[in-house]
Amino acid sequence: MNPIERFFEAGLKLSHLRLLTLFDSLGQIRLVAERLNLTQAAVSKQLADLEDGLGATVLERAGNRLRFTPVGDVLLRHAREVFHQIERARYEVDALTSGLSGRISVGAVPTVLPVFAPELVLELKKRAPHVNASFFEATSDRLFQMLATGGLDFVLSRNEPQEGIGGLASRALLDDPIVIVCGRDHPLAARRTVTRADLAGLPWILPPREAPTFIALERWLQRGGLELPAGCVQSVSIQANETMVGLYPFLALMPLTVARRGIARDTLAILALEGARFLETVRLYFSETSPNPVLATALDCVTAVELRISASLSV
Repeated sequence: MNPIERFFEAGLKLSHLRLLTLFDSLGQIRLVAERLNLTQAAVSKQLADLEDGLGATVLERAGNRLRFTPVGDVLLRHAREVFHQIERARYEVDALTSGLSGRISVGAVPTVLPVFAPELVLELKKRAPHVNASFFEATSDRLFQMLATGGLDFVLSRNEPQEGIGGLASRALLDDPIVIVCGRDHPLAARRTVTRADLAGLPWILPPREAPTFIALERWLQRGGLELPAGCVQSVSIQANETMVGLYPFLALMPLTVARRGIARDTLAILALEGARFLETVRLYFSETSPNPVLATALDCVTAVELRISASLSV
């Protein structure tokens, strides 16, 4: 058995892998030592034990910080995977031992569901893998009716319930405004300064006329003396809309989180127009008297997703 094989079988410890992940995030021995509540000498010894066992350097100095060698990069990548799997195991064991199961039904408006649903599913699977989840996309008025009659467990919306629907708890989740976007090759995409007048006569991809986003856009245009032209397209599919603005010089409305993903893929541009941020706040609505035993865990998942999305918007 060669020394590396022997070290991986008997010498490598989770503490070594934890050390690598902390060096990756903190970059300095002093900060790692503070996080672990150890002396710098103790941290240096753990690092030396790891490198002695491998027979290779894991970290090297770069000014006041430490950077990973190629060997260190490989170990760090696998360390992340190890801790990810451990975290998944912890959630699954907790769910099995607690016996949490059942169903959660979530309603969301079209400008919120693509942002929240994927992240919420992942969080639910980590915390309660045996819970069934269903998602329903519709306009706010319909969603609130379903929530009031018990057809949904909670609703994610940019609007308040209509008159006559009460008894709902609510809180603001995050600011994710609706912004005006175009394809990266649109004539306005490369312009540093865009005015409302520059939009005159340009075709749009629009939500339904009764949708609050449509109403907000129409009022904003009218304040600038503009009307929506003929030749617009109506669609609530975020994915289809992104494809269409890449094929034709449409303007469209999208949540800021979705628009930034399009920018990262080099498919979209956000037009920096004064006052052109609509329905900024996404709110959570639910019944505090719901008998569903899964609801509390699902709401905890919503909070975790909220924090992740808010962090990405602040970058």
